[in-house]
Amino acid sequence: MASKKHNLVIKIGTAALGASDGMPDRQLLGNLVAEIAELKKAGHQILLVSSGAVGTGRAMLRQGPALYHCDPVAEKQILASLGQARLMTLYQDLLTPHGLLASQILLTKQDFRSRVQHKYMSHLLAALARQPHILPIINENDSVTVDELMFTDNDELSGLLAAMVNAERLIVLSHIDGVYDREPEDPEASVISVIDWVKKTGLPLTTKGKSQTGRGGMTSKLAIARKMAALGIQTHIAGAREKNILFQLLAGAPLGTTSLPLSGKRNAVKRWLASEVSHVPATVTANDGLATMMRKPGPAMSLLPVGLNKIEGAFTKGDLVQIVDEKGDALALGVARYDAANLRKMLGKKRQPVFIHYDQLHRVTHD
Repeated sequence: MASKKHNLVIKIGTAALGASDGMPDRQLLGNLVAEIAELKKAGHQILLVSSGAVGTGRAMLRQGPALYHCDPVAEKQILASLGQARLMTLYQDLLTPHGLLASQILLTKQDFRSRVQHKYMSHLLAALARQPHILPIINENDSVTVDELMFTDNDELSGLLAAMVNAERLIVLSHIDGVYDREPEDPEASVISVIDWVKKTGLPLTTKGKSQTGRGGMTSKLAIARKMAALGIQTHIAGAREKNILFQLLAGAPLGTTSLPLSGKRNAVKRWLASEVSHVPATVTANDGLATMMRKPGPAMSLLPVGLNKIEGAFTKGDLVQIVDEKGDALALGVARYDAANLRKMLGKKRQPVFIHYDQLHRVTHD
């Protein structure tokens, strides 16, 4: 086992943790929990993102009476509420012999949209990270999420959490062995060992493939890996059933697919901005000169009113605003240092105070 202490986010998907009957695979999860327990004892900080609530609920109902008078939305919500309870009971049963407690956290996208709410969650997760006897187990709150409150899948949720806690590594455990260079069904397909986004090596020819029980697929996993790379976080995509998979990955074994991080880390605000799930209450338009500068790679810049010419929507100091070009294409997200009324008075004028400081600006293309 690696001697360096890591801050890890581990995600296991519905298809990966399910047995043939649709219920959680007790042996597989038992092995995973045993590895996590050893890693926690060694001083590693771990968040576990676990799918499987809806699938577990569906398997439970196959063994009993059917639901009555349910539309599809209500059915999914009921399945999640049933399955989440069973799933957490199983996790606690598996953790108890290791002297660990399960801490359940259920989240929706709304929890990430407010900077204040984001800070509250960060505070909770930081406090839990200091508890060696508690394992936080996180899932989407499928009992209440619909449409705009839904994550794309738990790959997205795990990526947001990795950004929030400034993890060194995100480990995505899948029902397949990694990212293949072509369709896995192709007899010539092989697992890509390393993806280097800077050198553009290791990128697959195709990223199709989606589990039958979960929402995520390889396209989703690669999108999250790319975003994590930009935040300086290394991502592993590997098979959940590989023996001692966590120990092996931390020891540097060439298993699954490793997405290499780009250089450098981001501050907390930039990690939040880069998650790109926040509700944007207003849009500010940059003139052509500023837009051209923002598209060029290079050091981050602060935004001054002289380069801005239009406001749409209302915002106050501390709100998130989107910066767009004259065509409406997104350039950046940032935190306003004063409100819309004050900015409106300064639009296009020189020698005005900074509107968005570079430490609170995320350029969509280059940051």
